[in-house]
Amino acid sequence: MPVRKKVNKDFFKIWSPGMAYVLGFFAADGNLINTNKGGYYLSFYSADQSLLAMLKKVMGSEHKLSKRSIKSGEVYRFQIGSKEMFNDLLALGFTGNKNKRLKLPKIPQRFIDDFIRGYFDGDGNVWGGLINKKRKTPTKVLQVAFTSGCMVFLEDFLSLLKIKGLQGGSIYSVKNKQCWRLSFSTLDALKLYKIMYNVSVLYLNRKKVVFEKFINMRP
Repeated sequence: MPVRKKVNKDFFKIWSPGMAYVLGFFAADGNLINTNKGGYYLSFYSADQSLLAMLKKVMGSEHKLSKRSIKSGEVYRFQIGSKEMFNDLLALGFTGNKNKRLKLPKIPQRFIDDFIRGYFDGDGNVWGGLINKKRKTPTKVLQVAFTSGCMVFLEDFLSLLKIKGLQGGSIYSVKNKQCWRLSFSTLDALKLYKIMYNVSVLYLNRKKVVFEKFINMRP
């Protein structure tokens, strides 16, 4: 008999800041798998081992982290076998092969910020620095982008961000890759910083630090 690992099987039944964050991360870097032998699994992937350890703790999971080699390099994974949790994610709008058919779940207003931050920590990136350095006063630039294999998801995600007060945002296909990117320039990027980090827990610190270095940067 296989040893059953503990996990909070009700985790995706009740909305909370932690659930919304994990759901956002799952939308970015998770997957549902239904095997031919009748297994039901949800998997989480990240190059950041500490981030997956944080997710495991939030979910009350005892499942082990393992290392996997993929085209882009080595990543960590933890996988939960649970038909109940699998079905809860289906009820929230997720499917197998979600990259191509990803839908934005209906998120209660008070948990939108957590979902955005979770997705950003999975498939978002931020860059801050100076351009026009040869000028007397270089220009400070902050750029934020979200990536997805589903353009429709990014269109709905952009609509969600506009509800939160962002005004710009452009979606474009990534050259030589089957994915799309939603990008924002400085003013909207700073709004995202305020939206995503109005809490003190559940975030990938190295990304938060990029925002803060930009804010403290002198041109």
